[in-house]
Amino acid sequence: MTAHLARRQSVVRGEAPWWLLPAMEDNLWEPVGAELVGLGRTSASVKIARDFTVETLTNWGLDELACDARLVVSELVTNAVRHAGEPTRLRLLHRASHVVCAVFDPKQQTPVVTDAGYFAESGRGLWLVESLSCSWGWRLDGQGKLVWAAFTAPFALDQSRTSA
Repeated sequence: MTAHLARRQSVVRGEAPWWLLPAMEDNLWEPVGAELVGLGRTSASVKIARDFTVETLTNWGLDELACDARLVVSELVTNAVRHAGEPTRLRLLHRASHVVCAVFDPKQQTPVVTDAGYFAESGRGLWLVESLSCSWGWRLDGQGKLVWAAFTAPFALDQSRTSA
């Protein structure tokens, strides 16, 4: 297995939606956002994050993104558990034509994209994230790192807001 650091810090593939980083850093959640805090360090936290993602996207009327987003969140949370100790939180944001899944962890270590061998049992997670999302990347700050993946989403209304 050959490991190499991704070439650009902050954005690996594509450009981040212009509103992503201020929204993540300053809790600017409008129009729609959801957060799962305290995921922990067990394999159960990966399942909890997947289920939270599917439920949230379904509530937002974005069922068609749920399968891909579920898999990407699973990879991001697994990487945080495996390489950073534990993820501190998962955020999902929906604005206009983007849905963003972001995982925070306490390590200042950048993600490493690997070239897994044919028979390797791991090492393909970030390639999977890249394949399923329209863009992904990370950002380091003094508290740790944010790893995110964005999806292009059709316009959908939050079903829970429209029923009131």
